[in-house]
Formats: sequence, C-alpha cells, structure tokens
Amino acid sequence: MATEKAETDRIPITLSLATIGYLERLVRQGTHGTSVPGVARTLIEEGIRNAIKDGLLAIRDNSRSNNNHHD
Repeated sequence: MATEKAETDRIPITLSLATIGYLERLVRQGTHGTSVPGVARTLIEEGIRNAIKDGLLAIRDNSRSNNNHHD
C-alpha cells in the first residue's frame, strides 16, 4: 500500500448551495468520502476520467500551432 501522497495543486471552486447540500448528504451516506471537499474531489476526478475514457474530453497538443504564430 502506497504511503506517499501525490503532488497536487489546490484551486478554490465555487459551488451552488444546492450542490453543497447534496455533497453534505453524500458525506453522511459515507459512499464517496468523509468531507465535502473529499466527496467533491472524488466526483470531479471520477467525472474527468470517465469523460476522457468516453471521448468527451481530449487533450490536444497545441504547442506546434502556437509556435507557428510568433511573428
């Protein structure tokens, strides 16, 4: 079992009160985490991974086109 934590950058996000209430209910349910930030993190990471897997998100390499626009 790995004991090291992955390096992460932290960014603040704004959520509606209804969403926060839903996350609080999931915390009480205990199925996705033990805190509102933990549940949100789990759902965000899961959603991003699924969107990439399903082809809804793709990472494009724009470095080549960006280099061509320097005059």
